[in-house]
Parts: sequence; structure tokens; C-alpha cells
Amino acid sequence: MKSLILMSQKVLEIRPILPQNREETIELVNQFFRMLNKMPLDGIFKIRPRAAAKMVDVYLKLRGTDKVLFIGGFLEEELVSLLIARIEEKPYLNEEKNLFIDLAITKQGKRKSGFMKPLVDEAFRFAKENAILAIELRAISENEGAVEFWKKMGFDPFYIRFRKLV
Repeated sequence: MKSLILMSQKVLEIRPILPQNREETIELVNQFFRMLNKMPLDGIFKIRPRAAAKMVDVYLKLRGTDKVLFIGGFLEEELVSLLIARIEEKPYLNEEKNLFIDLAITKQGKRKSGFMKPLVDEAFRFAKENAILAIELRAISENEGAVEFWKKMGFDPFYIRFRKLV
């Protein structure tokens, strides 16, 4: 899978994340985790150090299966956006499975440039190809930019996940 999208005189290439993209992928995930850790949230929600490396390594191992979508948007060789999703089996529901987006990140300084939409479009293509009827994700409510983006992409709030400190 490889696709090219012309974006204001620059070509965004969507391609799978490979082991040779590991370091830049970890850095992009770390940017996102650092942003989340700066949000006040509930005072205890913090992403641990090395979480990005662990997450990227897990998905690099799973990328050869038909259960994950691990793609990046590249301007030449620069990784500017990343989408990580996995198929969730739901045998107790009529839909039987969905595609769950674990992370969707655009590099700082590149946000609001249209670099995520083509990755989301690829996720829809992947879902249809795999007979998946729904795509789900979680967004932290304090991350207003993300919430706004997903609503613009046609996603509706579906579950409410509550949290209470003990």
C-alpha cells in the first residue's frame, strides 16, 4: 500500500511504517505523549517514560499481521503524520469487529495542514476492505483540537468513558 496526495505543491506519500522508520516514529509519538502529559487532566494521568518506544515496537511486530494498520504520511522522507489502528474482535455484537484507532498524530508545526485526513481516508479504505462496519477511537476531552477534528471527519461521540480518582 502506497499512495500519493498532492498538497499545495507538496506530495504527501502514505506508506506503511517500517523498522527503518522506528526512531522518527517514536519521536512523533513522544511529541504527542508530552503534549498529553502537559494537560492538567485529573492530576494522576501521565504517560510513562519509554511508552512511545514500547508502543511503536509492539506495532512494528504486529505490522505483518492483517490485524493492524500502521501508516505514516511522509513529505519526501519526513514523517509528518501517523495513524495506528487495530482490528478489535467483537463476537458479542452484530458488527463482530471494528477498527480502533489507537493514535493519530500530526507533527508539531505541521498541524492543521491536512496531513491527517488522507491517513483517516486510508483507515476507511482498510476497514471496507476488511468488511469492518465501524471505526472507533478515544480522544481526551481536554484535547479540543482532536475532538474538533474527529467531529469534522464525521465521527460522533458514542461512548462516554468516566473516570474518578480513588
